[in-house]
Amino acid sequence: MLSTFCKHVGVIIYLDVYENDILNRLSAMKVNRIVGFNEDANMEDILHYRRQFYEKHYDIRVICEPNDTVSSIAEKVYKAYTNFQAKSGYISTRDKSFSKISNFLNIAIQGLAPDGGLFVAKYAHPYMNHSQWQRLVDLPYNECALRILEQWVSTDDLHQTKLRSFVDETYAGDEFASKDVSPVIELERNQYLLELFHGPTGSFKDMALQLTAKIFNYASKMERNALKSLVLVATSGDTGGAVMNAFSRHSDNADVIVLFPEDGISSIQKAQLTSFDHPNCKALGIKGDFDFCQSAIKSIFENKELESLYADKFGYRLSSANSINFARLLPQIVYHAFSYLLMVKHRHIPMGQLIDVCVPTGNFGNILGAYYAKKMGIPIRNLVVACNENNIVHDFFSCGEYNISNRVLHKTASPAIDILKSSNLERYIFEAGKKRISTANLFDELEKHKKFEIDCKSELFQTIQQDFLTGWCSSDESLHTIKDVFRRTGYLMDPHTGVAKNVADQLSLGSEVPVVIAATAHFSKFSEAILDTFDIQKSSATSKPHDLMAKALTLSDFPKKHHRLAQDVALPRIHTEVLEAKQSHIIAEIEKFISRKDSPIK
Repeated sequence: MLSTFCKHVGVIIYLDVYENDILNRLSAMKVNRIVGFNEDANMEDILHYRRQFYEKHYDIRVICEPNDTVSSIAEKVYKAYTNFQAKSGYISTRDKSFSKISNFLNIAIQGLAPDGGLFVAKYAHPYMNHSQWQRLVDLPYNECALRILEQWVSTDDLHQTKLRSFVDETYAGDEFASKDVSPVIELERNQYLLELFHGPTGSFKDMALQLTAKIFNYASKMERNALKSLVLVATSGDTGGAVMNAFSRHSDNADVIVLFPEDGISSIQKAQLTSFDHPNCKALGIKGDFDFCQSAIKSIFENKELESLYADKFGYRLSSANSINFARLLPQIVYHAFSYLLMVKHRHIPMGQLIDVCVPTGNFGNILGAYYAKKMGIPIRNLVVACNENNIVHDFFSCGEYNISNRVLHKTASPAIDILKSSNLERYIFEAGKKRISTANLFDELEKHKKFEIDCKSELFQTIQQDFLTGWCSSDESLHTIKDVFRRTGYLMDPHTGVAKNVADQLSLGSEVPVVIAATAHFSKFSEAILDTFDIQKSSATSKPHDLMAKALTLSDFPKKHHRLAQDVALPRIHTEVLEAKQSHIIAEIEKFISRKDSPIK
């Protein structure tokens, strides 16, 4: 009956009121039973029963504070409805808007804006006060994710009932090995680790991509476009495996091609990528670095002739699943917000207590998720960018110059952040710029002259320095940190987390307020570096990836073994192609793959 009624009314606003407030109000009114329920039915149980129906039929959720006043609720409703009327909208960081790409499902498929920029939300970011966040403290990950994401995604674009189904399938099932999905553990001296590696491929990329693939698949079906999707991905080690895993399982209308630097990722990462056996997925090794792989893909996206050729001759349109895709970036906000809520839940901090967040940073997507969480009202004091020797982002935040013209990419023990062209930095500069500078001009300069500069005396640069702290360390320093922490605590970190921990220690994070350090991968993904760290000899008999991993896993069970990862790297390599770092070779291989006769995509 309720669903029939909902089809004939206007916008339905769900007042998500604190349950104790409802019970107290009923008690004050001397209401002790509800018509239709047994006399001995508990009022709390009745509320739980009825809530399931409210959760299925609304357009806007308004999260009310405990003991909220009528005027405060009215203000929240007005603001929520005003935002709803504004609908969604997305613009490019290159200052253009696209009327045909105006909603969330469009940008999920498109990935990159047609002018080469990145999509950002056209309207103001959502915000919740501390009392509203307090309402989320005791909720599981999937429920928190729903309440956060539905504030970013218009119900006209993706109705909350469909969003809920995707979120529940992703985070309430067995996709992630931890019941908290992304647990927070206390490490030492007011420092905490946010473990983001409990997904199927053992890295933080699973946190967003398992959901993104479901949304992508739904968007493709809703669009009713005859074209199939070709998802092109550049990976510095972790993204490729996570994309192939997610899209092969959750999207039935997409092929995936991953470019990776053949000699620029760990042996375990390479084994995971090149052994992945699915007819819709292809991994191509490139005799170049990650920046070349990423630039090659952006160039293909911007090539209108190729776009027409792929559509007209092969029936494909291009898309991306890197964090340049806004639909991939949004779920990264969730785990940064959830880590704070877990800190409150486990009584490490009271609600409202400031914390620092430290993230190993390459492409700037992970730390940008934390930036958006802070903008939403999560009490973060410092956002800390932790770099390895490829510390161009650190230099930029220090002096305002972004210069890759005189840089050589260093191969380090933390290859996922061996990056010089930090794509999501463009998104941040656009957000921080607020029309004070042309992001389009800056990144045109980067393409043409391999550098750009923001005046270090400008208001914009002052904003940038207020938003972030930065630091960097060498591979040797990060590996020494891993060994040092292991000896003190028994916890074994991967090299990227080692970078973040080292920088946190350099900046004395944890001395004033707690710091949450993003642990972005399971240590066994970098078994070779871990064995070198502890001076463990590797014989020719144990040089295979699964043997290296087995040996590294004997060192520690803290964190616990990642079973799926161990199974994956034992498989034989089936993607054997290694290409010269030439655009023409990549294009030829792409065309060979999408013209194959045995494609399961129809």
